[in-house]
Amino acid sequence: QVLNFWQETVDCTQKLLKAVAIGIGSDNVLDDVAFNFRMVDYYSHNDQETEAPRCGEHRDFGTFTLIHTTGSGLEIQDPTSGKWMPVGPNPGDAALMLFGWCTQIRSNGRIPAALHRVVDSRGESTVTDGEVPRRLSAILFCAPKKHETLLDPVVGPKEQRKYIGGVRVGQLRGSMARKWRHREGTEDEEDRIYEEHEIRVQNMKTQD
Repeated sequence: QVLNFWQETVDCTQKLLKAVAIGIGSDNVLDDVAFNFRMVDYYSHNDQETEAPRCGEHRDFGTFTLIHTTGSGLEIQDPTSGKWMPVGPNPGDAALMLFGWCTQIRSNGRIPAALHRVVDSRGESTVTDGEVPRRLSAILFCAPKKHETLLDPVVGPKEQRKYIGGVRVGQLRGSMARKWRHREGTEDEEDRIYEEHEIRVQNMKTQD
């Protein structure tokens, strides 16, 4: 049953990939596509325990991510105010779609990769008898797989180039190793800031 669910989800992604290609302005996104599935159990625990994020703030690597979840706790940072905004849970069988770094670079920043995290739901309606409820997530990651795949940005007629050309998937994946450690809660804030700087300023800097 679980495998059937994942296959049905993958079948639905073809329309999404074509829509992303239109948004980027190039069909290159369709040439190298791979999927990764992950099921996460954020177990119930006492409300008085640590308030550290259950999944640290990060941006995903790939083309897009589809998230099915049973409860609240996902937050996305408003890039203007810097405030964290709660998102979900999704109604019915709906999934939340987030874009990753590959799409942000290919779109020259027009389609941003959202900075997000998972925290405990601590509102009165979610905490029962001092217990933060269990939260289950089923996540589909869509990303290019081949290390040599290019992530060239498509620059619009009135845009300034934000990222250099010639960057390959393998380069970006390697530079984001620290981010994955942070997502699992094993990277400190200094490493996260350095990783953001490396992507934005060094490897992906504008040619202008």
